[in-house]
Amino acid sequence: MSDLPHGKEGTDNVWDAMYTQRAIRYWQDKPVPREVLEKVIEAASKAPSGSNLQPWIFMVIDDEAQRQKIGDALNAVYEGGPLKDMIAEGQKSDDKTQRLMLKGAQSFFSKLAKAPAIIVPCLYKLSSPTPDPGSLEAGSSIYMAVQNLMLSARALGLGTVMTTAHVLINDPLREACNIPDDAYPAALIPIGYPDANFGPTTRKPVEEIIIWNEWS
Repeated sequence: MSDLPHGKEGTDNVWDAMYTQRAIRYWQDKPVPREVLEKVIEAASKAPSGSNLQPWIFMVIDDEAQRQKIGDALNAVYEGGPLKDMIAEGQKSDDKTQRLMLKGAQSFFSKLAKAPAIIVPCLYKLSSPTPDPGSLEAGSSIYMAVQNLMLSARALGLGTVMTTAHVLINDPLREACNIPDDAYPAALIPIGYPDANFGPTTRKPVEEIIIWNEWS
């Protein structure tokens, strides 16, 4: 597609939203109104799920002290494990896209609390297509909602990045947010007004990823 938008503005064009939905890891110091956050959660809730049971709860963390607890927990993992060295080494790559992505990853792991809000979609009371929240099939009942959330955020001029960083801080996240044992975080998504631009993304060409009728 030509003439794709580049900048920080929202869009009412679904194609523009899909084709320019970059991972955003930098945000302006500007709160996101709760009614706007509610709007993206409502968009998420329109996604399909197994037997239409909608087995989800969206934990939205916009309190500064709560965000700081979660950010501190993630930063401790980053500082105390192999992630920091791996990201530092990757930033020496000759590939500019790779360097920028890892620079963003470093900011995410060390400065998550700067995000104006964090959304943690949780599987809850899951029974279809499986009762096992750790299975691939279980993801089919929440990750389409996650994509709805992220596309609606893009449309509203909000930046997000899809992460599974919750697995690195499961215990402190559950404790900070009082998440019950029968709720299972499926993602950790910071959200806010971007301090980086939306724009065209780099993906494999369609001829490399499509097979007609028979795999050969």
